Amino acid sequence: TTYSHLIPMSSPSAPKRPPKTCTKLLPLAACLGCLAWEELRAPRLSRPLQGRRWAGLRLHREIELNWKKVAADALAEAQKLMEDDLLVLGAESVLANALQKLEGLHGSSKASAAAKELRAAPVFSEVQRHIGLYDSARATLAPDQFNLCWKQDDTEMYFRSPPGASWFEFRVVAYIDAPLRHCLAPLHERDLIQRYQPVFVEPHLDIDPPQRHYAVIRTLSRIMTFYIETLFELVRVPNHEFGFLVEIARSEFPVNERQLPEKKWWSKRINVDTRNLWLPCGGNKSGTILVSLARVHVGVPIPETVQRFIANGFAQNILSNVRVGSAFGSDESSPWSDRIRQDADCFYAYLAAVEVAAAKRRAVSVSELPGADVLERTWKLITD
Repeated sequence: TTYSHLIPMSSPSAPKRPPKTCTKLLPLAACLGCLAWEELRAPRLSRPLQGRRWAGLRLHREIELNWKKVAADALAEAQKLMEDDLLVLGAESVLANALQKLEGLHGSSKASAAAKELRAAPVFSEVQRHIGLYDSARATLAPDQFNLCWKQDDTEMYFRSPPGASWFEFRVVAYIDAPLRHCLAPLHERDLIQRYQPVFVEPHLDIDPPQRHYAVIRTLSRIMTFYIETLFELVRVPNHEFGFLVEIARSEFPVNERQLPEKKWWSKRINVDTRNLWLPCGGNKSGTILVSLARVHVGVPIPETVQRFIANGFAQNILSNVRVGSAFGSDESSPWSDRIRQDADCFYAYLAAVEVAAAKRRAVSVSELPGADVLERTWKLITD
């Protein structure tokens, strides 16, 4: 039997008559050729499927790696915002945005692990603490159980003291006939404090290198024959949406590795716990509204009448100092006016931006304060 019909005889490359020695090998060659063709054909058909499968694995791995990168990038950016200038709201926005991406993927173990790492980072705790201080300023606009002590056209004073407490709180709402920059200049230029408040026996001491929005400060004053010392953390948070500045001064703060000065044996160190809300009037009105809430720790229960007397003295002293100090900014011959013009650390530029934001909203006044919801923000860090 011959198998010459397996080779097209019309092919120019085909011999007219196969050699006899090849006729017995033709069946085997044909079978091997078919098998080789199938082997070659099969990978070519499956190669696109294999490529898609490997591409999917690579994409899955890249997504898993991206969750770690989302957390790492957010932490790095938040750290920079806190270290450079303590921009608390900006750092909160970065972290909250990243957490929404990571924790919004239900069932993704890699994203969940990245979210846990983000929450466990030291900068997260730092931002969380400062956001708590910012939110504590809500009490200035939503006071609880305060009683009105007296009221004038541009000033109101409130008082609160639970029965048997060794502390009391007072709240002042006052109009200052000066822009925000002038109101803050005497408080920011701490080395000039003695020029208009001789009660202080020395310039305020900065424990840390001061920033625009953060400082740790020691003060020493003399009242009659007593020396009074304070040591507190000062945190400032500007809000450029509604247009205001939150200012928190507290003696309770993490010391960490700071070397704090020891208390003088001849002085009395008292705690500071003050929340100030500085509101440019905004709209088409000039001036600034100060809402200040302070807690005074007496140490022992004293009659409420005595507490009211002390609170009234504190409130009057604060208002007098702020109003006198704010006038220096408009006096071009004063050192405060010169500091505002120089603006060495751009602090007054930040305050000017707050005033610009306030000019776009409705005006506020002593009798028409905004609600505490002005402290809300789009990206809020959920800490629980």
